[in-house]
Amino acid sequence: MIKKNGFYEGRETKKLFYQKWLPDSGVIKAYIIALHGWGTHSDRINVPAEYFTEKGYIIYAFDIRGHWRNSGDFPGHIDSMDHIQKDIVLFMDLIKKQAKDKKIFLMGQAFGALISLIFAINHPAIPGVIASSPLLKYVKDFSLSRKLGKKIAGPISKISPNKTIDMIIEQNFLTSDIKILKKHIADKNKINKISWRSAAEIERSMKWTIENVPNLICPILILQAGNDKLVDKETNKKFFERIKSTDKTYREYDGLLHELWNEKSRLQVFQDMFIWLEKHIKS
Repeated sequence: MIKKNGFYEGRETKKLFYQKWLPDSGVIKAYIIALHGWGTHSDRINVPAEYFTEKGYIIYAFDIRGHWRNSGDFPGHIDSMDHIQKDIVLFMDLIKKQAKDKKIFLMGQAFGALISLIFAINHPAIPGVIASSPLLKYVKDFSLSRKLGKKIAGPISKISPNKTIDMIIEQNFLTSDIKILKKHIADKNKINKISWRSAAEIERSMKWTIENVPNLICPILILQAGNDKLVDKETNKKFFERIKSTDKTYREYDGLLHELWNEKSRLQVFQDMFIWLEKHIKS
């Protein structure tokens, strides 16, 4: 596997850090844009990248605004989910120059999966999307709206959009792989806070995505952690059932924690993703 990084111009010509993982063989089947979860960064894509580059895929990822190398002056803050959508469009334009006639898929984890679903609804011609434990509703004990009440939807998110609160995610909720868990805990670049504006944007986006599920018509694969302690899996099941696409697949993994791509039993997850991708690069 060959790893490279660089910068590209996102919305409003903001300079955004990205990285890519390439197969050693040079044989390329397709391209994948991978989006990380809230509070993390693109380095967490390294594990799935190791698997898929061996299978002939190039993986691209960037730190989402408000996160690590693209956090700017306000870690944990995004002005608008629409800005991230535009970042993906511009990122895809960059990749298309190299991909030429090869397909570009989109995959996301949790918050990244929410972003991916929004993109798919707005760009139905995309070849396919993989959403892993998509953030459509928090589990009850982790709900931001439950913790913050009307504050995130009220004037404070507009008057003081950059104001942040603690949002500490227990890393042992993410993976049971001890080696990876230790890295997660030691990771000094994860974000443990969220701005009022970001919280409001996430709440708005979750509702919008659920309301607009009838417009999700591209090929879609939803992967769900069976023992998810962060997102509500029942909401994700109901969401899947309402998808209008004739090409949709749902996989749930009993006992696995939230971050499926970094879980101990991730090989089965990757194999399911690989079979799905192989089918769709040929269709």
